[in-house]
Amino acid sequence: MRRQRGRRPPGQGPAPLRQPLRLGGGGTTAAVTPPRISAPDAPRPSRAVRLVALDLDGTCLDVHQRLAPRTRAAVRAAVAGGTTVVVATGRMYRSALPWAREMGVTAPLLCYQGALVREQPDGDGAEAGPVLFEDPVDPPAAEEALRIARAGGWHYQAYQDDRLLCEEDRPEAHLYARIAQVEIHFVDDLVPVLRRGSTKVVCVVDDPVGAARCEAAMREGLDGRALVTRSLPQFVEITNPLASKGRALGRLCEHLGVGLDEVVAVGDAPNDSDMLTVAGFSVAVEGAPDRLLVHADAICAPAEQAGVADVLVALDLVG
Repeated sequence: MRRQRGRRPPGQGPAPLRQPLRLGGGGTTAAVTPPRISAPDAPRPSRAVRLVALDLDGTCLDVHQRLAPRTRAAVRAAVAGGTTVVVATGRMYRSALPWAREMGVTAPLLCYQGALVREQPDGDGAEAGPVLFEDPVDPPAAEEALRIARAGGWHYQAYQDDRLLCEEDRPEAHLYARIAQVEIHFVDDLVPVLRRGSTKVVCVVDDPVGAARCEAAMREGLDGRALVTRSLPQFVEITNPLASKGRALGRLCEHLGVGLDEVVAVGDAPNDSDMLTVAGFSVAVEGAPDRLLVHADAICAPAEQAGVADVLVALDLVG
């Protein structure tokens, strides 16, 4: 029997964190680590699984951007067996698409932290499929984020029409482009870009202390006008406050005719918490922060150990 977790309808903003379970002893509070998905006594979904939502970086892909062969094979087998698999990532569409294809995933891609849900190309030579849903950053909020970044000396980049746009040729831009495997487009001034609308904006701060300061400054300065989160430790991501993986997953499930109680979600980072909250059954990657573990029914091994494959096998989704 699975542990019951509080649910909320997707689309009501970021998920409130459940209170961590209390351990016995001297009154300290800590998150109790959920059981391994492969353990005999691990909980299982209460409904038949029709859809699996997978984060990419840190969940399917390891720190070196490698996909474990066992994960690749398991996802392909699950898709072949009739399970809908969805990639849910902070990445750009053009950056996520090759990995979806590598895993045999054909469902729409949930990108930019849920700010964009887009069909895959239909094979006629097109680079992208039709857009299903999009929630761009409000232009005044994006401009304020740019002002904060300039004042703090943090690298800032915007995304428009699935292109990465930067003002300055800085190492941080190349760090992101190398991970995402995308081209950088330089512009003299991002303000006109932001006023036309951007899918997401990101500050890349390759320093843990600096990234924390940047995140705090963005939260304070934007004051709820945008959602500020992290995908990787050095990426401070700013999106429309309604744009989250959880809300996008809910909208996509409605589009596909799948109930959220028929969904399994797997993720490793704080930006996955909303998705893990709305899914009927949720798995966090081992080593995930407590603020993600409080939403998880079980944990799985890290990407380099093919934890996603363990999930699919344990839930009998691999024939």
